[in-house]
Amino acid sequence: MTPKPARRAHLIEGEDSYLRQKIRGELIEQFVPQEEARVFAVQEFSLSRTRLQEIERAASAPTLLSPRQVLVLREVEKLGDEDLERLEALLDSLPEFTVLIFEEGQLDKRTRAARLLSARCELHPADSPEGAEAVRAAEQWAKKIGLKLSRERAEDLVFVLGPDQGRLHAELEKLRAYVGGAREVTMDDLAAVVVAARQFSVFDMVDFLAERRRTEALALLERLLAQGENPIGLVGLLAWRYRQLLTARELPAGLPSYRAAAILRAPQSRVAQLLRQARKFQPEELRQGLAALADADEALKSSSPDPKAVVELLVVQLTGGTRAAQPAGAR
Repeated sequence: MTPKPARRAHLIEGEDSYLRQKIRGELIEQFVPQEEARVFAVQEFSLSRTRLQEIERAASAPTLLSPRQVLVLREVEKLGDEDLERLEALLDSLPEFTVLIFEEGQLDKRTRAARLLSARCELHPADSPEGAEAVRAAEQWAKKIGLKLSRERAEDLVFVLGPDQGRLHAELEKLRAYVGGAREVTMDDLAAVVVAARQFSVFDMVDFLAERRRTEALALLERLLAQGENPIGLVGLLAWRYRQLLTARELPAGLPSYRAAAILRAPQSRVAQLLRQARKFQPEELRQGLAALADADEALKSSSPDPKAVVELLVVQLTGGTRAAQPAGAR
């Protein structure tokens, strides 16, 4: 049986920037195996800043140093209907020597752009593993780099950092430099290297947001940014925590902690803490918070954001409004 030729239009979609970068690199290596040729054979474009005519010209112009070229395209949802029609025509008549890679964090499946790419491209999901799978991934990477990491410490690491592979790998590398390969990572090591008034501070931040303590939340935000916290990473971590809390709000009363841990994708030792925080919110508050976090994430990934202004506005939004009435004793 003749093998099916590789498709020449690919969509990398997912929130995990590390996985997107990894998949993109693997595709580029597949289509342009000569590393020295990639400087000429690989081009990257933002469709919010580049006219589609330029993409068409690049797609139709072969490179001399490689039999194939790769065009990496981002922000496809910025295209209007007329440009989407041109893009569809380009996909229909794509030259044999050109490969298109579309890379997006999360497409709105209701849009014409998302429907077009889903129908015409080979999909490569780039979403972070969750729960036990994320813990296993952390353990595997630690083993690969020669770091002694127990299951309990791996659970703690995923719990405070979230499942994003890029963030986890970066912190594991820091731990390796701090601990070396002579002994196993301890909780004190995590606190000294990974947390250090940054990652575990997300719990304090969530408490401040839940209790409308705007002054304290803004002050903590200022400290986190000064200590090097990435605004996109902070927004992603808060969104992950809000999703956990929304799930926690919906758990039935009396559920055993081991079952709650499995549902929440959290270590069993952290369940009581999550449930305590979840009781400080009404479900609608968490849903509105997730919408605000999604807007902030999009703003931070736009062409020229002011990151500090974006996250400060987010804190104001998350501590604003009128709190829904709670029954006595709910907090």
